Amino acid sequence: MIKKQEYRQQIVERLGHLRNRKILIYGTGTVARRLVGNLYGFSVIGIVDRLHFGGSIAGVPIILWDEIQPGDVEVVIIAASSQNYEEIYQRIVDKCMLFGINIYGENGQDLITAYGWSSFTVEGARYYRRSETELRQLIAQYDAVSFDLFDTLVMRKTLEPADVFDIVEDRIRRKGILIPRFKVLRREAELQSGSHNIYQIYEKISEFAGLTKAQEKIVLETELACERSVLLPRKKMVELLEYARNLGKRVSIISDMYLGAEILEEFLKELHIEGYDNIYVSCDCGVSKNNGLFERYLRDVDGMVCLHIGDNIISDVKAPMKCGIASYGIKSAFEMIKLSNFRYIMSWAHTCNEKNLLGLIIAELFNNPFALYGTSGIVQINSLEMLGKTFAAPLATIYMLELLAYLRKNPIYKNVVFGARDGFLFQRLYDRIKNEFQETGDLPESVYLLASRKLCIRAALAIGDPVNSLMMYRGTKTPEDVLTDIIGLPKERVTPYDAGKHMDEEEYYAAHLEMITKKSKSVLGRYLEYIKGSRVDMNQKNLFCDFISRGTVQHLLNQIFYEPMDGLYVCRCIVKDLYSINARGVYEDKLEGGSILYSKHCFLETIFTSPEASVEDMGEGDSPEFSHETRTKEEIENMRKEQQGVEDFFFDYYKCLWIEGKELKNKLPEALIYMCDQVEYVGECSHVKETKLYEDLGNTYLETLKI
Repeated sequence: MIKKQEYRQQIVERLGHLRNRKILIYGTGTVARRLVGNLYGFSVIGIVDRLHFGGSIAGVPIILWDEIQPGDVEVVIIAASSQNYEEIYQRIVDKCMLFGINIYGENGQDLITAYGWSSFTVEGARYYRRSETELRQLIAQYDAVSFDLFDTLVMRKTLEPADVFDIVEDRIRRKGILIPRFKVLRREAELQSGSHNIYQIYEKISEFAGLTKAQEKIVLETELACERSVLLPRKKMVELLEYARNLGKRVSIISDMYLGAEILEEFLKELHIEGYDNIYVSCDCGVSKNNGLFERYLRDVDGMVCLHIGDNIISDVKAPMKCGIASYGIKSAFEMIKLSNFRYIMSWAHTCNEKNLLGLIIAELFNNPFALYGTSGIVQINSLEMLGKTFAAPLATIYMLELLAYLRKNPIYKNVVFGARDGFLFQRLYDRIKNEFQETGDLPESVYLLASRKLCIRAALAIGDPVNSLMMYRGTKTPEDVLTDIIGLPKERVTPYDAGKHMDEEEYYAAHLEMITKKSKSVLGRYLEYIKGSRVDMNQKNLFCDFISRGTVQHLLNQIFYEPMDGLYVCRCIVKDLYSINARGVYEDKLEGGSILYSKHCFLETIFTSPEASVEDMGEGDSPEFSHETRTKEEIENMRKEQQGVEDFFFDYYKCLWIEGKELKNKLPEALIYMCDQVEYVGECSHVKETKLYEDLGNTYLETLKI
C-alpha cells in the first residue's frame, strides 16, 4: 500500500502540469476517491460516472456528463484501473475532441496521444464479420437458447437507458408534480435500494422527494408508461427467437432488470414477442447474471446444451461462459453507432432533446444488430422510409418545433401560408399537429398556396417597372428565352434579339412592353381570384413558410398582397441588398451557398416537395397550369415513402420523446444531412445516387448527390 504522502508526490509528478487547468474526474471508485482526496491546489470542477449521477466525493460534486458544455472543462482525468482506460476513453473521446478537452489517465498518460481519434477499432473490425447466418447456424447446434432482453430483443428509442428519466420528469411536471433533476434522484434511489425491484426503488424516491403515496403511484405509473412508449422490438432478434422456437429449442429470456417478469411480459405482449418458455429476471430471483441467475436457469434446463445471446460483454458473454453456457455477443444500437462512420454525430447530441432525436435515428439505423455486417463501418440505407427518417426528418422536426414556438410567441397571424411545392410536407405535418394535439388547437389555419417563382414573376410584373425587373436575368438566359419561358409569351410573337438592331436588352424588353404588361395583368387578375379562393385573407397579417430560399417568392407575393407577409424559412440564403422582406430562417446561409443545407438542397428538395409538378401560369377559370412533369410515377411513389418516413419519425418524436422547454440546437440535423453522401444506398434505395432534380426556372437537371 502506497503511503498517502508518497501517493500525493506521485500525483504532482504525473499531473502537476495540469494544476491550472479546469479538471473533470471520470470515475467514482476507489482510484477516483483516492485521487480526488489528493488533488490539493488543483481546479477540480466535478466528477462524472456511468453509475452515479449525484452526490459528491471529498466535497467535489458528481455531475452529469450530458451537462458539460464548451468551456466548462479543459481536462478529463480517467480515474480507474489502467486496463479500463481505452474502454472509457472511447466512450468520451468524441465530445472531448469537439470541445477541445484533453484526456489523461490517473497514471499521467496522455490518452489522446496513446489511442488517437479514429473510428477504427479491432473490436469493430471483428464485429463487421458477425452475421445473422452465423448466429442461425449456432442456434441450430444447441438444445436451449436464451436471450437477453434490453438492447437484445427490445431496445429503447432513447440514446441511453437513463434518458427515459428526463421524459418522466417532463411528464410528471405536466401532472403538477415537480421533481427537479429526476434522473439524478432516480439513479441514486436505484443504487441505494440495491436495484432489487421498481417498488423498492420508488420507496426511496418517495423518501428523497417527500412524495405522498398518491404522488408515488402517479410517478411510478408515469415511468412505466414512458418506458412502454419508447420500447420497440429489435426485429431481427425476434425473428431469431422465433427461429429457435420453430426448431424445437427451449427458449428463455434472462434479464438483469428492476422490472419484474409480470410487467415485462405485458411489455413483450404489446410488442408481439411471444413463444418463449420462461423469463428469468434478477429482481424476481434475487440474483443477477453475474452472481447466480444463470445457475438458477441451469437448474431448469438440466442436462441441456445451452447458448446465451446478449449485448453486454460482462453479463451476457463472460458470465454465462463461467457457468458452462456458450455465449454469443451482439451490439446495442448505441455501441453500433460508435463502430460506424456515424460515430462523430454523437458529438452533437448534448441536451436531452438532442439525445432523444439521435436515439430515434439509431433505433432505425441499427435496429438490426447485423446492420454493419460486411460494411467496414459504413452505414447502409436500405429503405426509403429509413432515408426520410435519417436525413430529412430531423430537419423537419427542428423546423416544425421552431414554427410552433414562433406562432405561440407571435399570435398575430391570420394564416400560415405554406408555399408550393416545398411547403407540401410541412403543411401536412402542421395540420396534423393542429388537429390531433389539444394544446395546439389555437394555431392559425394553414393554407397551401401554389406559388412558384415563375408564376409569381409573371403576376408581379404588372406592378412596378417590368423592364427593370427583367434585367435581373441578364447573363443567365437569352432575352428571347426570358420572354418566352419566364414571361410565357408565344414564340411566334417574340422578335429575335439582334445586338446590331437593339441598343441593349433593356431596349429589347421595352419594345415588347405592351405584350409583357398585357400578359402579366392577365396572370395577376386570375391569380388574385385563385388566392381569394384559397382562403388566404390578403388584408390580414400572414406568415409565409418556405424551405431553402433567398426570399424571391415572398418578395413577389408581398407586392401582390395588401398586407406584406412575414417569413419563417428552414434556411434563408441571405444575399446583401437583394430583397427587403421580414424573414428569418432556422438556418441562415450568409456565404451565398456555403452552408451544408444549401450544398445539399437538391437532395433535400426531392423529399420536401409535392406530387404535383410546378405551377407556372393561370389558365381560364382561374385554374392553375402546371409545367411538364419530369418525374416518373415510380419516382413520385418513392418520394411518398420518404415523406411517410419523415411523418412517422416526427410524430414518434413529438409524442414520445420531445421535452418542452429543453434545448434542441440546429447543429445535429445539419450534421446528419452532411452524412447523406457518406453512406451506401442499397436495396430499394439503390437508385438514389442517380436521382436528379429538375429546376423549372432554368430548365436544367441538377445532381442531388456526389458519391
